Amino acid sequence: MIQSCGMTSAAFTIIWMKIQIEWHAIILSSLGATFGIIFGLQFVDDLLTGPEKKMLFVSIWFSFALSLFLLNTQKKRTTYEKVQEFCFWKGVVLFGIGIIGGLCSAFAGSGVDICAFSMLTLLFRISEKVATPTSVILMAVNTCVGFFWRQEYNTL
Repeated sequence: MIQSCGMTSAAFTIIWMKIQIEWHAIILSSLGATFGIIFGLQFVDDLLTGPEKKMLFVSIWFSFALSLFLLNTQKKRTTYEKVQEFCFWKGVVLFGIGIIGGLCSAFAGSGVDICAFSMLTLLFRISEKVATPTSVILMAVNTCVGFFWRQEYNTL
């Protein structure tokens, strides 16, 4: 709940200040993440032990660090403010990365933001200045879905 309040406040500020974000990623990845986090909370979370969850969380963060390292080794790379020539396969990728990120968020508390940031910057060459606020909004949506789902599921 704390994360959903903080991330939603940050998302509101980003939108209020009209900071550039990638709307395709927010909409499609949020839809995928909704399915991913609900499936993860209902079925996957109970299958993993505490140490397994910790190792998966560390692996997610390590992949994030590795992708940032790879990104920063390219000094004069071309970046964009939005996904160029958006098409069906790019939408499927964004939706799929949302599902994977939602599953990670279900057991680790964080995931869709890392997965989407990595995909946006490495595959679609989106500027970090756009990918960062986009990932914050994605995490805000995902934490709210997770919080409300867990709250409803626990009250049944």
